[in-house]
Amino acid sequence: MDPRKLIGPAFAALLVGAIGGGIWYSHSNLRAEHDSAAQRQLEATQEVRIHGLIGSEKEALFADPQVQAVLARRHITVNVEKAGSRDIARRFDPQHFDFGFPSGAPAAAALQAAAKPTQTFSPFYTPIVIASWRPIAQILVADRIVTERDGNYFVTDMPALLDLMKRHARWKDVAGNTTFGTNKAVLLNSTDVRTSNSAAMYLSLASYLENSQSVIESQDDVDRVLPFMTELFMRQGFQESSSAAPFEDYLALGMGKTPMLVAYEAQLVAFWLAHPDRVKEDMVIMYPIPTVFSKHVLIPFNEKGRQLGEMLERDPELQSLAHQYGFRTGGEVKGPEVWLQHGIHTPTTIVDVVDPPSYEWLEKMITAIEQKYH
Repeated sequence: MDPRKLIGPAFAALLVGAIGGGIWYSHSNLRAEHDSAAQRQLEATQEVRIHGLIGSEKEALFADPQVQAVLARRHITVNVEKAGSRDIARRFDPQHFDFGFPSGAPAAAALQAAAKPTQTFSPFYTPIVIASWRPIAQILVADRIVTERDGNYFVTDMPALLDLMKRHARWKDVAGNTTFGTNKAVLLNSTDVRTSNSAAMYLSLASYLENSQSVIESQDDVDRVLPFMTELFMRQGFQESSSAAPFEDYLALGMGKTPMLVAYEAQLVAFWLAHPDRVKEDMVIMYPIPTVFSKHVLIPFNEKGRQLGEMLERDPELQSLAHQYGFRTGGEVKGPEVWLQHGIHTPTTIVDVVDPPSYEWLEKMITAIEQKYH
């Protein structure tokens, strides 16, 4: 048989085989792509439940229906438990929690050391301020301790105010006082330093000033400042364990009960946003100079915690909702420009800010004060 007669059929068979193989390969790829897309769609629609431990200052934010709706659109449900920042730092428990979210950088650093995440998130922050009353502020203006800024808020010479407290001054003895003639000691009321971050931030600031305006970083520093630091807290009497309760007393009972309260700027701003009719009342913010920021740092324990941290830090809608709770954020809109639209005046930028001590030295001071309570 002539071999040339076999070439045509063989070529045809090869051609048919190639076409069939191509069709099979193409169909397999399409099917794989379809299966992959279906899997991604399934994963996207599966609800992600995230459980975290947070500082009490953020409880209202996470409970907000608008916040929950934003998360729900991403098929995320967040359940939180609240605790003091000092407690959160000690409770790295990846079996029960997906993230920890304390209200201060020292506690966050301690938690980070335990969790060892590849990434952390700082979606918002708020400065420590003094919640007070216009008559009190005006007394301190007359004594050249406080200065009014544009009739909208006050700034406080913090070393001078601490010196007044160190001298055990009483309100009736303050120069220029014609409106608050009480024998009450001039003191800043705070929360319990053993449990609350706002008190720990007050301790951070006061210890910095008492230590010749240097951050506490040795046992000698601790020993030097401890007597006055202990006095600042022990002389107050009973203190609440979290920042919500003393702020409620401040609002309800007025300056007779609380002439000056260590608070978060976010607390006052959030209250005024929720009660615009009270913006023009006698409640005032006094900004310590210098001050310290309460930095809210989310420490993820796993991928779910990382996903939430990224959303809180980058999602414009969640950032906007954080502004409604008085928090400052990064990004183009930081908060004060939003609040100004509601008649709430705050410094756009706060320049004179000091760092808190490391968790180790802050803990040493708190532990030493704690022993005095016993």
